[in-house]
Amino acid sequence: MSHIPAVDGLRALAVLAVIAYHFGLPLHGGFLGVDLFFVISGYVITRLLLAERARTGTTRLAVFWGRRARRLFPAVLAVLVAVQVWMHLGAGTPMRHTVNSQTLAALVYGSNWYSIFAEVGYWGMPVDRAPLNHLWSLAVEEQYYLVWPLVFVVLMGTVGSRRVLACAALLCAGCAYTAMHLLFLPGAPDRAYLGTDCRAGGLALGALLAVLSTSPAVVDRRLPARVTAPAGVLAGVCLACLWSTANLNDRGLYTWQLAVAGAAAATLIGSLVLTPEGLPARVMGSRPLVAIGKVSYSLYLWHWPIWVFLAAERPQWPAAERVIVAAIATAVVATASYHMVENPLRHSRRPMRVLAPAFLAVATMVACAAILLQPSAPVEQRDDIQVSGP
Repeated sequence: MSHIPAVDGLRALAVLAVIAYHFGLPLHGGFLGVDLFFVISGYVITRLLLAERARTGTTRLAVFWGRRARRLFPAVLAVLVAVQVWMHLGAGTPMRHTVNSQTLAALVYGSNWYSIFAEVGYWGMPVDRAPLNHLWSLAVEEQYYLVWPLVFVVLMGTVGSRRVLACAALLCAGCAYTAMHLLFLPGAPDRAYLGTDCRAGGLALGALLAVLSTSPAVVDRRLPARVTAPAGVLAGVCLACLWSTANLNDRGLYTWQLAVAGAAAATLIGSLVLTPEGLPARVMGSRPLVAIGKVSYSLYLWHWPIWVFLAAERPQWPAAERVIVAAIATAVVATASYHMVENPLRHSRRPMRVLAPAFLAVATMVACAAILLQPSAPVEQRDDIQVSGP
């Protein structure tokens, strides 16, 4: 369970691709960085579950979920607090109605389903109206974190077979990509793109990679670099092509491209993990990429609200100027959030039972701000028509 720097380097590439896409830079498929995040997350959490079971012979779900909450929830709360402060300092009324609903959905990690049913996803709401749209991917991950450990415990506790666990992960990935294909509607891809049942494929492929790459057969055999390195290079080229050409509204994305992107991401991660001494792993593990990768979560959380803030408050700025300011602001705010919120609470020695009341108190205040401090309804406009009685 030693730290793998190359995986942090992949996180850096993923978040930079997503930011470039959201900032309007010419990386048409940059949104696929989210799928790389999904595969990494599925790999990491399954590796943690396998390591704990190998070490202790059991899986403590409460401890696992507590670690996930400590790792992810405080940084999200910081973003929600900042956005609520902005709303109550004078943001436009239409945005405030949307943001309050998105805030409540984010607090229960249901952002993706809210976007689907309220039609405020990337296709149903202008960019300058929804600064919390990007939290849909965190909701997908958290929902997966609730279900997959339960499947892990049941299968490993009853059957105790890695082969069965690998088959379950493969089946989950196949069902997810099939559901995505079947639920895609031209012109309205929200359900296929945002639904947890459709987007769990990447997470499941990461879980499959964790099971296979840590199996005794693979670990003892130590696959040679002449096998893993070409596979990693081919996977990297495949991802580069998809990141350059994919389109959110294209049927091919939901038919085969997302599945290929997930498989390529899993292959690339496996290559880097199994050949840590190779040149690709050393490049991905370089200090600049690792440094960006460590703050990738905070970068992802803050970049979209900052971009929407600038779009709403400074619409007259040229596109290039807005990109530069947004990039600098994102780097500064995300680094501060990482060092002041995310990292200290993640490594705090205080038990979760001590931290949980504080998290709950802040979440309650955010929820109250979203529910009780609603903006006033706009005054109806009426034509100046006089009606005389009998």
